[in-house]
Amino acid sequence: MIGAVYNPLNGRLTARSGKASFSYEVAKTEEGSNHWCVTENNRNNARNVNFGNGNANNNNKYNGNVVRPVAALGDCKVPKDFVYSVWEAYYDYLWGKTRSEQAIEYMQIAADDIPVLAYELWTRTYHPGTSTCFLVKYPKWCEEFAAGFRDRIVHHWICLRLEPLFELRFREQGDVSFNCRKGYGTEAAVEYAAESMRRISDNYHIPAWVFRGDLVGFFMSINKELLWYLLQRFMRRWQFREAHFGWQRYGLQDQPCMYWNILFHAVQVVVLHHPERDCVLNSPVSWWRHLQPNKSLFTSPTGEPIGNLTTQLFANFLMSFFIAYVRFLFRGKNYAVAQFVDDFLIICDDLRFLVDSIPKIELFLKQKLLLNLHKDKRYLQPVSHGVLFVGTYIKPGRLYLSNRTLARFKERCEGFGRMLNEGCNELDLQRIEQTLNSYMGFCMKRCTYRYRRTNIDLMGARFWRRYYIKGSFLSARTKTKYKPIKL
Repeated sequence: MIGAVYNPLNGRLTARSGKASFSYEVAKTEEGSNHWCVTENNRNNARNVNFGNGNANNNNKYNGNVVRPVAALGDCKVPKDFVYSVWEAYYDYLWGKTRSEQAIEYMQIAADDIPVLAYELWTRTYHPGTSTCFLVKYPKWCEEFAAGFRDRIVHHWICLRLEPLFELRFREQGDVSFNCRKGYGTEAAVEYAAESMRRISDNYHIPAWVFRGDLVGFFMSINKELLWYLLQRFMRRWQFREAHFGWQRYGLQDQPCMYWNILFHAVQVVVLHHPERDCVLNSPVSWWRHLQPNKSLFTSPTGEPIGNLTTQLFANFLMSFFIAYVRFLFRGKNYAVAQFVDDFLIICDDLRFLVDSIPKIELFLKQKLLLNLHKDKRYLQPVSHGVLFVGTYIKPGRLYLSNRTLARFKERCEGFGRMLNEGCNELDLQRIEQTLNSYMGFCMKRCTYRYRRTNIDLMGARFWRRYYIKGSFLSARTKTKYKPIKL
């Protein structure tokens, strides 16, 4: 096979020809000989294999010789409103991504493939396709998976139905979860933590303490069977509530039609899916040497893939059981809790009770959620000493950006200075502006004026020829004569 590269992580071969990627598996015949069989060339080209000699033929799905035509889907008729719900999920995912290469390719076949996808969901024959796996170096080595385009449509279809129900659960717990929620984020988490530290300590007039904890390999430690059990029980309860009380009782007038049976099957397929068994690597295999065994799905016995929308949403749902236990454990105490993914803060004015609660929290995480509290990433100090939370040092009356982010900001400015001296094209200049504004956004509402000014000066005089700074070093803007012409 010309251009085939063996993937030792999942036992597949990846052959590349131009921009197209092809995935192959080894099929063993009864005689013991091996033949190559094509699972699927890409989204446009269907499977067509001669198992006698192993020859793979390329046949387009959407021409006159269609392999999976909509007219041949069977006698099952899919309701129009369900097909419309899949279209709704498609447009929800497409929002803001119409210029991406995958979106442009899929838009050409969306009118044909969306009914097929709806049919697969309706008949419970949907199965996720091939994912793309790659590694991220900064801020630390991390393994991520990118699902196929049509798989992401299914993810959005699930989230459109479960996210309002999750939101009700988060609100009942006091809105202390800040990741992957509309209107929340790192800025809201920092503001809530700073306000809670000030409130518990009566504006730092009485002693109070803060405990910061972290979980070991959070996403790779999530047990698929446990997560599916909790989600199934959660959805069963809401199915009963909808049937007996309706959505208006819970303030969900715009809640879409749930299609419970299909939703149960789709969630089960997504949660229990193993993308590492059917993926194409987009990073050198040698990079996986930098990962610990518990940081990769290829070497971890369980875990959910980082990169899927459902993974982020379901992980937040799983941590809501931890928040419920903390609320039960600290009932009657003057306390506050904040959670962002696997990082959490517990603020309390009773030091002895807080210290005695840490082993109980660790035991609950290990026995009930099958998660481990990191032994080296624990922080217990008075609130007056401050705490590092989601990249920000929270001090009494002031906030500072983490040293790691400041060091990375300085490193990028030095690199941009070298780029400007060597010469840049229009795309490079636009990227410099966007990156600088991103870092300045992190610096906003932080005591970082001196750092911002120093780092901008590192780029030299050529920077000031093409850009100007708006406000007190809060954002960078391209000068009018260097702005690209919009056609």
